[in-house]
Amino acid sequence: MRQQNNGRRRQNRGSNRRNYGNGNYNGNLNKNTIIDSSGPDGRQRGSVSQLYEKYTSLASDASSSDDRILAESFLQFADHYHRLQKEIEIINEAKETRMKNETKSNENNSTEAVDEENENKNRPSRRKRGFQIRQNELKETENISDSKDLGQSKNENTDGDNLLV
Repeated sequence: MRQQNNGRRRQNRGSNRRNYGNGNYNGNLNKNTIIDSSGPDGRQRGSVSQLYEKYTSLASDASSSDDRILAESFLQFADHYHRLQKEIEIINEAKETRMKNETKSNENNSTEAVDEENENKNRPSRRKRGFQIRQNELKETENISDSKDLGQSKNENTDGDNLLV
């Protein structure tokens, strides 16, 4: 069965809102993140730096109108957003250093790859190396057969000498 809405819109009571005020940032907080802040004078909306500026200006306005309690409340909110701003800066610095380290390691890997390529350029092709290996094997077999021939001729000479005596 289908539900009837009786001509009324359903009210989502803040379930759709991002809740950054409780410290649930999940690593997604950056300097451009828009935050809903429910301060002492109502709801404020903006980035961390904008909220910091708003609350400091509200605090100065409240102190100029001799409302020390409201000014202190605004300053506490301003302090909170100032701390968040510093945290974001620290996170950004850590990301930058990590990126620099990654680029350095990538550069090192690329120089190693260039070194390997240079070594490969100095090395003869696979076909030539195979040909050289085969030539060396043939030379070794020729040397072995020559040494056997020399050994047989020496034996013949010694046998012939024995017969003559």
